[in-house]
Amino acid sequence: MLADQLSYDDFKARIDIQDVLKDAGYHFYRRDGLRYPSYVRLDSNGGRVRGDKFIVTANGKCCFQPPQQKVYNVISFITEHPDFFQEYHAGINPHHLVNLVCNRLLNNPIEYDMRNIIEPRHNVKPFDIKDYTVLKFKKHDMENIKKFYPFFKSRMIDIATQKAFGSSFMLATRLASEQKGRYFKNLSFPLHVPGQTAVVGFEERGKPRLDGTSGYKGKALGSNSSEGLWIASPNGTELKDAKDVLWFESAYDAMAYYQLCAHKDKSLADAVFLSTGGNPTVMQFRGVIKEAQNACHHLCFDNDMAGKQFVLNFNTELKHVKESIPKYGEDMAEYMGSLMDKDNFLSGNEDFLPDDVGKLYGKYETEAEEYMSMKYSGLCYEGDVKDQLDKANRLHKEYVNKMKEKLCIGSEQGHLKDLGTYDIPDWAICAIENGDYEGLTEEEETLVTVFLEKHFPEGYVSNIDFDNYNELNLYPAFGTRNSNALVSHGESPYEAVKTYSVQFFHPTQRESYALPNLTVVREVPEDGSKDWNDQLIRQETERIVQKSQGGEDDRTVSAGIDLNSDGEIEISESDEKKHRHNIGR
Repeated sequence: MLADQLSYDDFKARIDIQDVLKDAGYHFYRRDGLRYPSYVRLDSNGGRVRGDKFIVTANGKCCFQPPQQKVYNVISFITEHPDFFQEYHAGINPHHLVNLVCNRLLNNPIEYDMRNIIEPRHNVKPFDIKDYTVLKFKKHDMENIKKFYPFFKSRMIDIATQKAFGSSFMLATRLASEQKGRYFKNLSFPLHVPGQTAVVGFEERGKPRLDGTSGYKGKALGSNSSEGLWIASPNGTELKDAKDVLWFESAYDAMAYYQLCAHKDKSLADAVFLSTGGNPTVMQFRGVIKEAQNACHHLCFDNDMAGKQFVLNFNTELKHVKESIPKYGEDMAEYMGSLMDKDNFLSGNEDFLPDDVGKLYGKYETEAEEYMSMKYSGLCYEGDVKDQLDKANRLHKEYVNKMKEKLCIGSEQGHLKDLGTYDIPDWAICAIENGDYEGLTEEEETLVTVFLEKHFPEGYVSNIDFDNYNELNLYPAFGTRNSNALVSHGESPYEAVKTYSVQFFHPTQRESYALPNLTVVREVPEDGSKDWNDQLIRQETERIVQKSQGGEDDRTVSAGIDLNSDGEIEISESDEKKHRHNIGR
């Protein structure tokens, strides 16, 4: 029988899921103690990789990965874990991969002319920089610089600033119509997803029109506009290492800001400049915040209503990011260090959970495994199976909620720092809880004061567990001493007293903080301009007018460079040399 005549039903009927698990690199785990076979992955030392286990169901045709309840058959296991198999390569169609793997396991011949299934062609394909002819900026090649000049002239962005950001823009040309042979050439600012190196789009600017108005502006077809940003730094600082991150709505504004301020603030050469290419998105905010957690974020959006709204949006997303970040103390540190997926707080090694959470997980895992056994044994009443599923789901929800509480998910800050739990005499509860010493003897007041000053010199917040008490506690945190006690013989030095369990917390310090080093600053043009490029144009225009009215000698003008090859040296062109020396690049 030829390979292409086999159907999915054939594969499921003829292939054992255990053979697929073995082929994927899993090993039979004899010591598991479960009623059905389990398979685990081994590390380089031959030890079991925690949290990576599959259990085979009763019929031997399916498996599941606890604590998840999703069941995989031969087909779904291969399609959802394609990289486990030797036939996998980037871009392969998952159904073609199933065909290759299953036929190999069945020792069936495979026709060499089999091809990947062609996906339907969409109207807009994802951005691919290979579709463009790119001319990069060369700071020491004047002929190269001349080709970029028309795009920056009307914006009054000088050569020194162009050189500072030269590695972060290019001229990109793309064939617009094969029939008409039309090409589009734009000044292109490459977009990147924070933390990734691939170019996912272009922020594009065309040449100004003949009447002096702005030309085309937009983004390249297929650009990832929801996540991608223009990310640039004069000294090549990585976003994750940045101390200062400056946000703008366009790359022109970012370069204008640098030209306006670099001579006053030399640290800008190490800063990271961002352009959202228009209205900033939630994903752009989120990606940069998570990547640049120790930076000061300068919000340099336009000085208008939209810009003010973008600032509010940034602060709102910052709040959401802080709420979503796990904030934990030492008891959860080992578990969080074992996460296989840093964005999934449930992906750690459950063996490292503290007792209060670990017990909840253990109950859930037991009931989940019982449910899977009942479901695939074929011996249990359907109503009993459903009841068991409901029980497992309820325990899973309790476990997840406890984890969220433990990690302060949904809160901007972590729990107050735990200073310990003590058994406090009942006569001292009012004094501990609200500072009410009425009715206490002078000796009792002294005992309470000495205890608090010794253990909580910076103050405290208390939580009294009125359900956890001891009627005759011989070992309170403090109390009246028993003068007849034989302490040397192991007797308690205190008289027996009723106590309550009281947990104490630091009044201000917390177990952990969300983004403790991230700060936010709002910046707008000093002269009230709408954006930074407008301020630069206004400033440069005023300076040129002042110079022309001052009647400067023509020799000053002749020191410039004829960048646009029109045979004349303009004032704005001659100023380029001066700016290079001012900024020092």
